[in-house]
Amino acid sequence: MKLTDSVYLVGGSAYGLSAPGDCNVYLIDCGVESVLIDAGAGLGVKRILANVKADGFDPRAVKTAVLTHCHFDHIGGAQELKQLTGCKLVAHKCDSGSITSLDERVLVDMAKTRGIIFKAPSLDLVLEDHDHLDVGETHLNVIHTPGHTPGCISIGMTEKDGKKAIFTGDIASTTGRLGFINGPGFDLSAWKASLKLLISECPDRIYPGHGTFMLSGATEDLNLTDLKMNSPWTTIVTSVG
Repeated sequence: MKLTDSVYLVGGSAYGLSAPGDCNVYLIDCGVESVLIDAGAGLGVKRILANVKADGFDPRAVKTAVLTHCHFDHIGGAQELKQLTGCKLVAHKCDSGSITSLDERVLVDMAKTRGIIFKAPSLDLVLEDHDHLDVGETHLNVIHTPGHTPGCISIGMTEKDGKKAIFTGDIASTTGRLGFINGPGFDLSAWKASLKLLISECPDRIYPGHGTFMLSGATEDLNLTDLKMNSPWTTIVTSVG
């Protein structure tokens, strides 16, 4: 599903584009090559690649898949995706151990209750803050945005029409929606700081891991999320028992 001249939505259970449990999966058109942002939970990989083809792209031209963080709904399909396309899998160093060992931060037990079983991906590149990925004609900036998990990253780019875009994973949704709070590795202070960092980037567009995307006015929308996260009437449970 074409969103802009640069970005396509090729997976996501919320839009009926792939299997239940899948996060939003985006394709970035980089010219002769392409990049996927996240890989879904693992049951919808073939359908994701069918969507890639239906949108006019060769799945074999997918050269890189960026995993925004370690939760199963973002990494479960990564190893199969790598096997079918030959793409490189990349993630931040602070989540890399969780991804390759499938530790508690991946929420494997939650995945199993939904009938989702998958193999641990093998990473080809471990990223750090301020790293860059150059794929085809596109320059991608790695922004470390911890809080949801320690290794959450957002990916910034300038689209073909000159608009500044950020793929925010689960650290920032749109319309003030707060994501999954208090999972393993959650850090409220870091999350709040990450939102401030994203606001300072002044994006025109944001593409989150769940829910709808914001194709204009993204900085104002991030301010709404920041306000909600810090408002005195918002109760965030950070421990139980």
